Amino acid sequence: MELFETLTTALAAYRYAIWPLISLLVLVVVIIRWWDEVKYFFLNLGVSFPVVGFIAKASKRDLMQDREEGGTAWYKAERELCAKYHRYYERVNKDATFYDKCANYLNKVEERGRKPTGLPLWIGSIFLVILEAFIFALVLAPFIANNISANQAEFSAIVISLLIGTILVPATHLMGAEIHRNGLIRKAREWHRQARRNNNAKDLQADANVDLDRTGLDDKEPKYLHIINRVKHNATVSPTWWTTIIATALILTLAIGAYFIRASTINELETQQVNGSPYASGSSSALIPDASPFQLPSEATADGQAADQRAASEVAGDRIFAYKLTFFILSVIFIGVQIIGILIGVFRSFAGTQSREAAGYISGFSSASEFAAYQQSQRDRVARDAEAKLSSLQERIEHRHSLGGSADRGLRRSFALYANEKERQNSESQRQKKAHQAASELEAMREALDTAKQKQALQRELAALNNVAAVAETSAPERSSSATVEAPAPAPAPASVSAPAPALEQNALIANLGDLTVYSPEELTAIGEELGVDSAALLSKQKVQMAIKRAKKEGA
Repeated sequence: MELFETLTTALAAYRYAIWPLISLLVLVVVIIRWWDEVKYFFLNLGVSFPVVGFIAKASKRDLMQDREEGGTAWYKAERELCAKYHRYYERVNKDATFYDKCANYLNKVEERGRKPTGLPLWIGSIFLVILEAFIFALVLAPFIANNISANQAEFSAIVISLLIGTILVPATHLMGAEIHRNGLIRKAREWHRQARRNNNAKDLQADANVDLDRTGLDDKEPKYLHIINRVKHNATVSPTWWTTIIATALILTLAIGAYFIRASTINELETQQVNGSPYASGSSSALIPDASPFQLPSEATADGQAADQRAASEVAGDRIFAYKLTFFILSVIFIGVQIIGILIGVFRSFAGTQSREAAGYISGFSSASEFAAYQQSQRDRVARDAEAKLSSLQERIEHRHSLGGSADRGLRRSFALYANEKERQNSESQRQKKAHQAASELEAMREALDTAKQKQALQRELAALNNVAAVAETSAPERSSSATVEAPAPAPAPASVSAPAPALEQNALIANLGDLTVYSPEELTAIGEELGVDSAALLSKQKVQMAIKRAKKEGA
């Protein structure tokens, strides 16, 4: 009860400072939690605000047309306004396929089903830490400054508890996140160790091209590479414990330090009480003020005084033991509160580089269709707001410049038209990027094949030279023993050696293509036509490679 009375008194005494601080803290938490909604609200407010808003200012500027080739003529102010809303439109321009990508990403990093740390958990953990820190701070406050009043000590305790909470809340959460990340790395290393025992392990090297949009690039890779491609790690792909060491040192320092400060304070109080007791004077006159005929002998008086001293010492010892045990239990409770924060970090944190983003998109949706429907509703909302603001801007422009009788400017400018133009530009950019990437891969393949052809030519020449040398060695004894000189019979040997050269060259070219299972039959046919290789041979090689992979997977 004394604690709640102290808190009530402190809140009443410093209400003009505490309540605004608490309100500011709540506002900051709300803004952080719903940051996108807050930004969108201020976008609508800033665009339509009178006099100084974007529409009011843009309608008064000198208008400049911006026409793309074969497109609609836009005013730059119209494009700027649409661009502001298009950023939010792109964030909700997701479909069921994107839901599957997010689910695939989380499944591969072993984080499907995890949820972000919600606002109630954050508030609860912060409240527990600050409450326990406040109990510590009540003991620490008097030692910060001498000769302070009780109200000042309570205010100091509040400030100290806020500081302790500011340090420990993120420290424990980051410690839990590190424990979770190290668990995933250990799991990947264990799977890699098992693969090495089966002689089919790959190097623990991350693929930098894997991200949320291209999460399918490593579908055919082993599970340990799925984790390595998505979790940050060091060069040796081993667990690190720096955050855990720092957080543990902070928790133990505060818990043990607060215990010793409290214990020392109690020892000091007990010493003062003992020194101020009537038994500490060492004089029997302090116990018997006046002479009396019933005065006890000095021996009896000394025995009684000794008994009283022993009783007082035992009482003081028991009281000190009870105090210290209480302080020890409070320190254990403090450590337990920190363990709760650590467990929240372990079970509610994400180790994948984009896992939090993926979970934020799909959490709360039971299926891809439900996710797609929600995204469609959000797109409609943004499109309606953008269309309304664009229409308001166009009305102001028409009213100011009387453009009703101006030259034809093509289709009506709308946000939907702007979004379609952006989508076409993005599609064209993606197509060009893929074409450039395919051209680079084909060029690299051609260089590899040219190198293979050169190696095959050198091998054929060496084989021919070796054959000629062998023929010369076998024909030399015959020339020395016989006078009849005839043309050497093995003369057609080089032809017989070079006869199968096209088949050998084709096999070498196919071997240098590497893994053919990643290509479709149409792509293999195109590659065969480009390189002059029989497509049937390519398809046969692909089937063999697929059978080998299946056999390895079944054996694993």
